[in-house]
Amino acid sequence: MKPKLHEAVHEIVLDIVNASHAGDRRTEWDAHRRLESLCELSEQEGDEHPFQWETLGDFTADRAIAIRFYERALRKARIARLDEYVSSICLAMAEAHLELGDTSQAMTFAIQADDAAQNSSDLELRRSISELLLMLSSAG
Repeated sequence: MKPKLHEAVHEIVLDIVNASHAGDRRTEWDAHRRLESLCELSEQEGDEHPFQWETLGDFTADRAIAIRFYERALRKARIARLDEYVSSICLAMAEAHLELGDTSQAMTFAIQADDAAQNSSDLELRRSISELLLMLSSAG
């Protein structure tokens, strides 16, 4: 079952991607602001889902800011006991920390992603986590 705001988030993401491909930074940033506003409004209304915050993080260029959105998503996913979301959010956080040069935090979140993915049927997610763990292990 798709989360309630899935279609609205999907439409805004399409606007972001299309504007990015067209080199239209103004439209891209406007769409990003709409997505952030949608997330904030749904939080105020108590009708939110971790995927919307994770998606906002995914489409936030500044990785430090993206991590803050991922943290919000992770809190919500853990409260709701949504292990696949916990796993994918932790993977995104690990990748963001790696991009910022913090391999210790990247490893911490990669391990958390792996733990949460143990019962997941999402083989692509599990493969991505394993690859990141291997890369981080060999880099250490």
